[in-house]
Amino acid sequence: MTLPEGGGSALKWPTARARRKVCAEFCAHIAAGYSIDSFPDADRRTIRYYAEQFPEDFPPARLEEAARRGLLEWERIGKDGARGELAKFNASAWTFAMKNRAGWRERTEPEAWPVWSGPEDSQTLETLKPRSSEEIALGVMALLTGKDMPKNGDGPRNAD
Repeated sequence: MTLPEGGGSALKWPTARARRKVCAEFCAHIAAGYSIDSFPDADRRTIRYYAEQFPEDFPPARLEEAARRGLLEWERIGKDGARGELAKFNASAWTFAMKNRAGWRERTEPEAWPVWSGPEDSQTLETLKPRSSEEIALGVMALLTGKDMPKNGDGPRNAD
């Protein structure tokens, strides 16, 4: 579809009623988990044009809600598959779909903080990190002999 420039071309959906109808169809399409690019009545560029030019007929809040519902649909698939409720669930294919669809990616350590903690909790988390066999043996020896290990962690033969 050629988009109207300066009012020279006819609109694909000239009335508010037609625009609202296609908006409802588009939102149902997206909420079902389908991509914008697979909407059969228009391409991404056309939908964007109408959303920008006619926000009263393509309300941004409604479009955002549809996108969230579509993501929820994909997350449900993953959750059901992880529980074993979907026959022949392919976790690798689902992961690739989520990376492409939802922008998922491998996170680096600073990005991987749980929601309820952050970098300020690093000292607490540091005490929970896996220890080497040598550190564990020294800790056990300290417990058995009643001696404390140095507070800075610099004991004999420290692996760090």
